[in-house]
Amino acid sequence: MRHAMSFRHMVITMFILSLPLAFIMPSGYAGSKTLTKETKLHPQGWTVGDQLKFKKDTVVTTNELGEVISGTLADNTFLRPLGWQQVLNDYYYSSTYAGIDPFFHHYQHFVVGKEYNTAVPSHGHLQYKGGTQVTFNESGEVISGTIAEDATIQLVKDKYGFLNFKEDNGLAFYESGAVHYGVLDEDTNLRPMGWRNNFMAEDSAGFVKFIAKKKIEFNEYGEVISGTIKEPLKWHSPDGSAVEFPANAAVHFAEQGAVSGKSAD
Repeated sequence: MRHAMSFRHMVITMFILSLPLAFIMPSGYAGSKTLTKETKLHPQGWTVGDQLKFKKDTVVTTNELGEVISGTLADNTFLRPLGWQQVLNDYYYSSTYAGIDPFFHHYQHFVVGKEYNTAVPSHGHLQYKGGTQVTFNESGEVISGTIAEDATIQLVKDKYGFLNFKEDNGLAFYESGAVHYGVLDEDTNLRPMGWRNNFMAEDSAGFVKFIAKKKIEFNEYGEVISGTIKEPLKWHSPDGSAVEFPANAAVHFAEQGAVSGKSAD
């Protein structure tokens, strides 16, 4: 009887210890593996059997079908992000060649060609940087990754306003398609979270200037949760008292107020 109870206790204990793993694993998670060579694999959610090349000596995470959930790209690659409908610069430049004179000469030689940059539609794709990790959702769209070229994206669906995000930096989206975080390519006026209750400058309409080349994070309504401010800012702290943040301060915003903090870079 004692042995039976001990065995039952051991089984229950093992089950409880395994619960945290079940909660942190993504849906459909199967495992991970280290690639011993550059390998072409299928990302999850793709309905056409194209493959992507993933980098040697990196780890890929796969679902139960062996499709890639996340991995490190071997090369710069055009992929469609989760928020592709809000991508504005919907083209990329490709080098093409054309003859200065399109006709043959009497001695059958070609005139030396000239290189041109031609705009090619990207159909909502962004170029992601080789050697960096991308993560796919269950529909095969990129949730997060490092963009290899600047990207212009509509901040809030069905509302006017566009942001330029800087190349060679991470860009991520919420499941709704709204921008989660990125790095601004230029100083930009944006409204922080809680702006209706906390802004003090009467002529600002709640807009605050955020500095370029710093990570900025948004909620799903396009309001800034954290970012680095360009100029001194008068706001409220969470306890309701007035506070002034200096220029170039990293600030974290909430409905109740804001606090200074370490930069998210």
